[in-house]
Amino acid sequence: MDKRILVIDDERRMADSLRTLLSKYGYDVYVAYSGAEGIEKLKEKPVQLVITDMRMAEIDGYDVMQYINEHMPGALIIVITGYASTESAIEALHYKAFDYIPKPFEFDLLKASVEKAFSRLEVEHFKEDMVYMITHDIKVPLTSIIGYASVIFDKKTGNVSPRAREFVNNISTNSHKILTMIDNFLTSYKIESGELLLCEVDVNVKYIIEDLVSIVAPELQKRGLRIHTSLLVQPPLIRGDEHLLFRALGNVISNAIKFTPDEGSVTITMERCPASESPLGKETLLIVVSNTGPGIPEKDLDIIFEKHRRASNITGIEGSGLGLYVVKSVVEAHHGKVTVSSRAGELTTFSISLPLAPAS
Repeated sequence: MDKRILVIDDERRMADSLRTLLSKYGYDVYVAYSGAEGIEKLKEKPVQLVITDMRMAEIDGYDVMQYINEHMPGALIIVITGYASTESAIEALHYKAFDYIPKPFEFDLLKASVEKAFSRLEVEHFKEDMVYMITHDIKVPLTSIIGYASVIFDKKTGNVSPRAREFVNNISTNSHKILTMIDNFLTSYKIESGELLLCEVDVNVKYIIEDLVSIVAPELQKRGLRIHTSLLVQPPLIRGDEHLLFRALGNVISNAIKFTPDEGSVTITMERCPASESPLGKETLLIVVSNTGPGIPEKDLDIIFEKHRRASNITGIEGSGLGLYVVKSVVEAHHGKVTVSSRAGELTTFSISLPLAPAS
């Protein structure tokens, strides 16, 4: 999540010092030298956290907090004041201040308060996204699972439906969709919080692709899609996290299937590239996934790897919009590169380059 802070203090030296110090820790910090200027800056660009002095001429810290409560209820407030008292602390709490710090103070005290504030914001953001995912993304496939499960057996006779195989395949497909959504959701939060750790082993990517193709087989059969694979018999190994690579390649293949019209085709190829032909400048395993379909408009090619972004010509397709964001982050965590090209109405191609494992 973004970490934008507005510091409001009519002591210019204090405001500028806090901006300098907090910026060193990766925060995006703005300053205002009066309450009025602070409110104007909040109107121009909302922030997640406001650090405000209490006593300022004309528009004071209470007025600032009142504005935030009315117009930015999701933002947190840390009050810093040289006129600390029990009454002012109680009043600050009345205005829903997250913390109250008397001046003068050690910077480490304020830094710890800022870290706690963003931790709370991340938890709230996680809860909101989780609720959205459950109520929007998961609800449709889960409803489908419940529906198909209820008609496998005839409730009156107990006999198995002659369409049981079809129903089970649909249950399997929708269960996989839900698992993918949850995995992408959790992986995206690890990425954002800087906690995406790789459990590295030697990985045979061919086995991952073969497993993924077997998982999506029911969907392919149901929609009459053709899949063509051309994989190396003995591919070079990749040094990386097998689970995360499975997730990233699974997202690319699932996307290809999702956006391929019925009776269309998906192609997966693998080749070893010498350093001279690799975008990484070293020996590389190249995995290419192509699918027929509507393609991606050229203006959208730069945004589809962003969180919750999709091509503008795609409508009515379920999903969280996290898949390609996870793909890019996982591939880059493995020191690789992913690119996309597309021809409108014809073909979309994703190319993933991963460096080979060092020789034993």
